[in-house]
Amino acid sequence: MSSVLVVREFDDFSRILMENGFEAINCPTIEVVALDNLSEFENLLNVLDGYDGIFLTSAAAADILRRKLIEKQINYSGRIFILGEKSYKILRNEKLNLFFDKSHNRIIELLETIPSELIENKRFLFIRGDRSLQVIPTFLRKSAEVDETIVYQTKNITIADGRRSEIADKLSRNEINCTCFFSPSGAESFIEQFGVKALRRTKIAVIGKTTASYFEKQNLPVDFISKNASADDYAFELIEYLKNKI
Repeated sequence: MSSVLVVREFDDFSRILMENGFEAINCPTIEVVALDNLSEFENLLNVLDGYDGIFLTSAAAADILRRKLIEKQINYSGRIFILGEKSYKILRNEKLNLFFDKSHNRIIELLETIPSELIENKRFLFIRGDRSLQVIPTFLRKSAEVDETIVYQTKNITIADGRRSEIADKLSRNEINCTCFFSPSGAESFIEQFGVKALRRTKIAVIGKTTASYFEKQNLPVDFISKNASADDYAFELIEYLKNKI
């Protein structure tokens, strides 16, 4: 049985791999945690009608927004611009004006498809994590006003010594056919704990070009980049790729 190391907790991605005959070895290296103090965000929610639109690029931010809108019984009529199918699924059943396209894999792809009349001279709120990129504020501030609020932080997970040794041994013996990454922060934490050399004996798969760019900076070739930002699509595309390569 072919083995795939998934640098993420067990979820539908790993389930799909296993249902298609692969062994999924899960090794999350980061976790997303909502801030203990969301008072700044809650204050902004009180004046949410003053924003023409909201930008979300993560499921964590989408989930926090959804919970707070329900908790405070806020009916927001502005557009919510979303990157990522997981975020969209969190909000799709709410009465919200969502701007989403499954084909968008990068933030810039989302931004470049928004009609200029929806951006120029408008005011936006970017709900983000502590490590979020500044692509959205930089792009929007050319013609609009943008406020940012941090609602979650990304923390590194320290892998237990025994688990790290077990996975490192499998990698050194070429027993892991492919290692899957979902974000630059997850990749960075993995390399900090395993080292660059550990990845020279496995194929590297990523979900987007941003993570691929991180590996390029580490002089590590990426073998597979998912065409879609959906984790499910990533899994099915990877399965087809691996069937032809293993």
